[in-house]
Amino acid sequence: HFGSRSALGPTVFTALEVHHAISRAMSLPFEVELGMADLSIYLWALRQAPGADEVYRREALRKMVVAFLSKERFIDLGDAVQFALARHKPVVVHLLRNVTLPSPVTTTRRRCEKVIWCSIPSDSCVSLVSRGGPWRIRQSCTAEPLICSSLFALGSKAQLSIRDVNFEAVGANIKYPAYIAIVGMGGGAGVVDMPDDAQTIGYIDVIRREHQT
Repeated sequence: HFGSRSALGPTVFTALEVHHAISRAMSLPFEVELGMADLSIYLWALRQAPGADEVYRREALRKMVVAFLSKERFIDLGDAVQFALARHKPVVVHLLRNVTLPSPVTTTRRRCEKVIWCSIPSDSCVSLVSRGGPWRIRQSCTAEPLICSSLFALGSKAQLSIRDVNFEAVGANIKYPAYIAIVGMGGGAGVVDMPDDAQTIGYIDVIRREHQT
């Protein structure tokens, strides 16, 4: 008997806490909930599988399977947004843990005007929301050659809403700036809605405005 956990200090954890921490670290960082149409297809296929009747008779197991099938997870921010855009309006992408987005791999020695992780088409509405956070997105900007990089680029009248997400740019500076979003100029420009108290470390400017063609 070792006494209470508090008596031993903060380095002692229960097996369940360790399991949750490892599971979170190994999970893919971005999640999109499936619509009923996609979920129905998965459930129909599951019902045809051998042993499906036994699964459906056990309520707890059935709920666990449905919960697993009702979400798609992604390692890439752009893939998550594009998947959701093809299925939902408005779009919600959940951030499940802290994540570092690596510098894009350049296959040419030519200088890149800009590197965009995720494009939001005109007239689209996307929300990026932490689940169980707030969590942090670290944007790595150390690849060469690179002039500037941005997590998002918004088309005309596109909307991006950010909640409970913090940001950090690594390797950015005045010569090679990083942005959270690039938007157009004028009345039809995209709109970024994020709290004033969100952490934005390493950015000279969070939003870049430029003429769009």
